[in-house]
Amino acid sequence: MGHRARLGAALALAGVLAGCKSDRPSAEPAASATAENSAPRVVTVTAADFSFDAPAQIPAGATTFRLVNTGTELHQAQLIKLEDGKTLDDLGKAMQNPGPPPSWMRFLGGPNGIAPGRQANATAVLTPGQYAYLCFIPSADGTIHLSKGMARPFEVTASSASASDFPAADVTIKLVDYGFESSQPLTAGHHTIMVENAGPQAHELVLLKLAPGKTTEDFGKWAETGMKGPPPAEPLGGIVALDKGGRGTFEVDLKPGDYGLICFVPDAKDGKPHLAHGMMKNLKVS
Repeated sequence: MGHRARLGAALALAGVLAGCKSDRPSAEPAASATAENSAPRVVTVTAADFSFDAPAQIPAGATTFRLVNTGTELHQAQLIKLEDGKTLDDLGKAMQNPGPPPSWMRFLGGPNGIAPGRQANATAVLTPGQYAYLCFIPSADGTIHLSKGMARPFEVTASSASASDFPAADVTIKLVDYGFESSQPLTAGHHTIMVENAGPQAHELVLLKLAPGKTTEDFGKWAETGMKGPPPAEPLGGIVALDKGGRGTFEVDLKPGDYGLICFVPDAKDGKPHLAHGMMKNLKVS
C-alpha cells in the first residue's frame, strides 16, 4: 500500500478520536511570572504506545512542546492545524483521494522522533483554532502509529499573555529541495536551533546521533527496511514537517561526535521519501 493510501486509511480510523478530551485542562505556566510575556509557554506531551496525553486547550502564542516518550517505540508529535471547521474525520476522507494534502490542513512542526525514555522539545507560534498531534512513525510491522490511534485533538484559545515570537536562536538551518543549509557548523554544547522551510514543499529535520562507524545513509536504510537489528543512530528530536515558509525552534545539548540530519517526508511529485532524493547530511561536532 502506498504512503498516501496508508495515511488516508490511518486518518480515517483516527477520525473517531476527534471528540476525545484530555483530563488535563490547560497548559503549564511560563517559567516565571516575570517572564510570562517573553518566554514561550511550556506544554508537556506524553507519548505512549499508542496515544498522547496532553492538555485539551492551550493559549495562543509561542509554545514550547516538551515531548516525553514513555512507550517502547520511537514517537514524535507532529502538529497540524485544521482550518475551515474541519476535523480529523474530514482529513481522513480527503487524504484517500489522489493529490496533495487539503488546503485546510497545515503542517506546523513539533518535536520530532525520540527513543523510549527520552525527551525532546520544539517551539511553535500558534494562532487560535483547532489542532491535533499525530505520530507518523511506523512500527516494525510497517503500520504507522496514527493507524493505531496515535492522534490527539486540541484547541488553541485567544490570549494576550503568551509570548508571540520564537526564542532567540544561535544556529539557523534552512530546509530546501533536497538538503540542509546551516548558518554555521554545529559545535559541542547547548544550542537553540531555528529550522526554516525555504523549499517549495513540506520538509522535516530529524537530528541523529550516529553510532560508531555508521552514517546517516545507514539509518535511512534501517528505517526504510523494517527497523531490523540495532539502530545505527539515535534520533534526538528536531522539527517534524513544516509547510513552505514554516519555522520552528528546538533546543539540544550536543557532545563531540558524529551526527546526521535526514528528512522522511514523501515528495510531492513521486511520493518517495526525501532521503531518496538525497536529503541526508553527515555532521562532525567538535
